[in-house]
Amino acid sequence: MFIRPIVLLVIITASIFASAALIDSILSFFPKLSVQTFALLDAALLTVILFPLIYYLVFEPLNSYIEQLKRSEETLQASEARYRSLVETTDNSIYLVNRNCEYLFMNAKHRARLFFIFDAEYVGKTYGDFHSKEETKVFSEKVNEVFDKGESLQHEHGSQRDGHYFLRTFSPVKNLNGEIVAVSIVSKDVTKLKKDIETELRYRAIFEQSPYGILIIDITGNIIEFNDTACRELGYSRAEFARLSVADLDAVRSPEEIQATIKELLYKGSAEFDVMQIKKDGKIRDVHVITRVVDLFGEKVFQSVWQDNTEKKQAEAAIIKYREQLEKLVKELRSQCEDK
Repeated sequence: MFIRPIVLLVIITASIFASAALIDSILSFFPKLSVQTFALLDAALLTVILFPLIYYLVFEPLNSYIEQLKRSEETLQASEARYRSLVETTDNSIYLVNRNCEYLFMNAKHRARLFFIFDAEYVGKTYGDFHSKEETKVFSEKVNEVFDKGESLQHEHGSQRDGHYFLRTFSPVKNLNGEIVAVSIVSKDVTKLKKDIETELRYRAIFEQSPYGILIIDITGNIIEFNDTACRELGYSRAEFARLSVADLDAVRSPEEIQATIKELLYKGSAEFDVMQIKKDGKIRDVHVITRVVDLFGEKVFQSVWQDNTEKKQAEAAIIKYREQLEKLVKELRSQCEDK
């Protein structure tokens, strides 16, 4: 810590007078000294006394302060290098604008989007120079909102230039006095994510609204996802159905036989077969199942779609029984005719 200049001046002045008084009292024991010798000894003793004082009060703090400045500068340079490396190598567009939406900075990613090579090329350019009036109006409103409220905000933007979607984060940039001098924008391309979400929503709609039971099953036979049709047809609530496995639904096959079927499916990739399912109330139904192996977040699972064949099989059985009765009746009539 530095001593204030006025305090240092007072200390040095007082030290000089005190040192001079001390030296005079010491030299008073040598009255026969010449004036030149007396002055020389006086100056030498004053220097010996004041040097440590000056060293510890001025030189030592100044040297420590200089070393601290050097370390701070090195740390700042290293931090700036890391920050610039991060900003320049990221896949996100990063740029700064003032309240008039003039570009103050943009990283390599954003320069490439606007077809700039050098920093000097965007100096004096505004957001409106590269975007439509509608886009500029929305952008300007967000920038002004950050300047007025001093808070960060997010906004999803659909680019009219290339059809991409961006999630933009607007953040205030403040000076040492806490005043907002610019707004930084981090723009992340979310086009693929948005399309994936739309695909997921379409799949979810088909999944939930399907008239057939649909299940996602892991390789151990546990049910990890299902639609309402699946649990409703078997008489379970969603909470109850979520605790079941394929073995709990099979009325005929043993767990060992089910595991053997799973291994065969993993090898073949898909299959169709009929199974006998047991409902919550104990009734048995005949189901036709179509299963295929799919990749879900890097893991192999089974997507199974089942269709209740109970009524169909009952109708087929009734037809067969009716045909057998007809055949029996024909035989009886033929026998009667032969007897006559």
